Amino acid sequence: MNLRILSRGKPATVSVVLVALLLIADRGRSQDLPPTPTPQTPTPTMPTPPTTAEESTQVEVSDAPKELTIPELSRRINRSLVIVKATGRDGSMQGHGTGFVISPDGLIATARHVIGDGRQVAVVMPNGQTANATHVYGVHESIDVAIIKVDGKEMDALPLCQEDAIETGASVVAVGHPGNRTNTTVSGIIAGTQDIDGIRLLELAMPIEPGSSGEPVVNRAGEVVGVVVMKSTLERSLGYAVPVRHLRDLLAEPTPIPMKRWITIGALDPKRWQIVFDAAWSQRAGRIKVDGPGNSFGGRSLCLQTSNPPPVPFDVQVEVKLADEAGAAGLVFHSDGGDRHYGYYPSDGNIRLTRFDGPDVYSWNILHNEPHDAYRPGEWNTFRVRVEEGRMICWLNQQLVLESQDNGLTSGRVGLATFRGTIAEFRRFKVASDLPSGFPDENGTATIEEVVGRLSMNRPPEAKDVEQLQEIQGYASLLQARAKRLEKQAERVRELAKEVHASVVRDALLQTLNPVNDSAPDLMKAALLIAVLDNEEVDPAPYIDRLDQLADEVRGTLPEKATQTQTLQAMDRILFEEYAFRGSKRDYYTASNSYLNEVIDDREGLPITLSVLYMELARRLDLAVAGVALPGHFVVRFEPTDGSSENQIIDVFDRGRRLTRPEAEKIITSRGLPLEPEYFESRTPTEIIVRMLHNLLNLAEADRNNSDVLRYLETLVLLDPGDLESRVKRLEIRARTGRITEAIEDIDWLIEQPIPSLNKDGLYQYRAQLQQRLPTP
Repeated sequence: MNLRILSRGKPATVSVVLVALLLIADRGRSQDLPPTPTPQTPTPTMPTPPTTAEESTQVEVSDAPKELTIPELSRRINRSLVIVKATGRDGSMQGHGTGFVISPDGLIATARHVIGDGRQVAVVMPNGQTANATHVYGVHESIDVAIIKVDGKEMDALPLCQEDAIETGASVVAVGHPGNRTNTTVSGIIAGTQDIDGIRLLELAMPIEPGSSGEPVVNRAGEVVGVVVMKSTLERSLGYAVPVRHLRDLLAEPTPIPMKRWITIGALDPKRWQIVFDAAWSQRAGRIKVDGPGNSFGGRSLCLQTSNPPPVPFDVQVEVKLADEAGAAGLVFHSDGGDRHYGYYPSDGNIRLTRFDGPDVYSWNILHNEPHDAYRPGEWNTFRVRVEEGRMICWLNQQLVLESQDNGLTSGRVGLATFRGTIAEFRRFKVASDLPSGFPDENGTATIEEVVGRLSMNRPPEAKDVEQLQEIQGYASLLQARAKRLEKQAERVRELAKEVHASVVRDALLQTLNPVNDSAPDLMKAALLIAVLDNEEVDPAPYIDRLDQLADEVRGTLPEKATQTQTLQAMDRILFEEYAFRGSKRDYYTASNSYLNEVIDDREGLPITLSVLYMELARRLDLAVAGVALPGHFVVRFEPTDGSSENQIIDVFDRGRRLTRPEAEKIITSRGLPLEPEYFESRTPTEIIVRMLHNLLNLAEADRNNSDVLRYLETLVLLDPGDLESRVKRLEIRARTGRITEAIEDIDWLIEQPIPSLNKDGLYQYRAQLQQRLPTP
């Protein structure tokens, strides 16, 4: 559901619930960011494309050449470089090659063998986005060069050299994506030409590797002179390229083929199936798969049998599995071949029967939309409809779901449907006047349960049990369903164990940060408990002992009556020189950098975890060191009380480098933020722990790991019940993962808050919808 939360100003719409606009900016929670990289040449944005491959293309032609340096060439070529991927026979991507843009409206040159035969071709654009090829614009089989078309406009194209003669010894550059690397630049020379299989190719004296096929070979003026097609099997630093004149010839006489005609592997039999409202339907090994939205309202697309079903009464049945339970896909019957039909399918956790009377939601009539215990999320589910005169009977996994006397539609074809761009698979589609159930009867079910109940954990099934079951109709489906239930139960038990552990750790964390006596919060223990939260095997005690040992080592190097500044300098020598603690620059975005135990083990981490270590070691040496939460970069401030020096801002991530106030302020202004005094305020242990948890939360959200996201959100809300951002995010993830009762509790909490910007009507509406998803007592 999309819920508008804010009632003033421009409304913010988010999936399930909004987050960003509910929140007050909390600078203490700013995510730690890696050091600012060297600015890169911006990648052009790809606007809306033309509609057909036949529209005129304007291939780049260079004027007066200007010799460029290799770095200049590399930057220029990278703006036009793409990765070309073709699917294997099983539908998965099999290897890749390189391609390059040769016209602003989306023509891409590559090697012919890269795109394969009859396969879907995907292109990873310079901006990282993936687009499917719409046409094979032209191919030259014998010369191994091809041009494909993607939807594009004003793309950055490489110019083609207009000279046929290419001088031997000329300096050239090739840029591509060999192996698992991207944007790799190599330079060399044109060593000559070589006849291979009757084709005269350019011989390149440069390293050519697997994955280099399709790379542009560019002269020092930035013009394409060839396309890499093969490497030498004898010499690593020798490869071959098709001269650019063949590419120009292909452009002059193209033969555009739409991908729908090009694709033969996985293509549906047009004599049996008709695709309505587009979408990528395919078949493989008895299964039909749909990937991506149709072009009808709501992403609807149909895959209809070309033949008519039997006269009423008849049965239609299919097994369906959704890649995402938030989607919708299933059976269609009584279809007129267009907008009008019935649909019976799972939709966002509910089982739905809908009569579609037109092109949009205003003409759709939902006849049933309820959850059902028989539905198995993430698994194959059998949907079956018995169509009779004036009545429809709908089953799910052999359990009756509903009967409907709706008679808005009375005839038409049968087939499959998808909505909202759902990725789904279908198998065992059947239609007949009277389909056998395919499931065992009550006696057979009882026998199967009896045999399963006496299975031993320590030995394989007995032969007598195998013989007893093989005579029962539908034994396989019931046994598989039982195994799935046991696996799901085991998964839930493991999940329960994790949640109990997390709850215990959260309570310990809360007590550590809020001790009942007058003692100060233990930041070191609290930071280690974050690691325990994610890994029950972590024992904080050895790491606390290790920090005590480091403090003893520092004391052992101090002169008698050392000042606080001398003590801090000795601490720096131990940490940064003797033990080489450092900022993690190569593997910045890894959870290990947020776990203090691993930071101590590996001696590298984030600014905030290294700062916690530094602060806690300083505390053991009776030094006052406070945490300072600069936006994106946590630092500390040394505050000597003996007058031995002025206060010092220290960047622990950079091996204890001292920062001047202007240098610290530049960290703030470089992120486009105004200078405000609160950025330099000392942070409490709770604020520091919250920021560490937000770093882990950001990683989990990027990985779309719902269980990790929820674990961190539960902890954040426990530490600060008034944290609106975490509260609303928790509501969203609770609803998404089926924790409906808990999600409603969050809504009730929000409704009670005296926040004028909250859209209480929207919250009540969403609460009512969630209430409908609660299991029936």
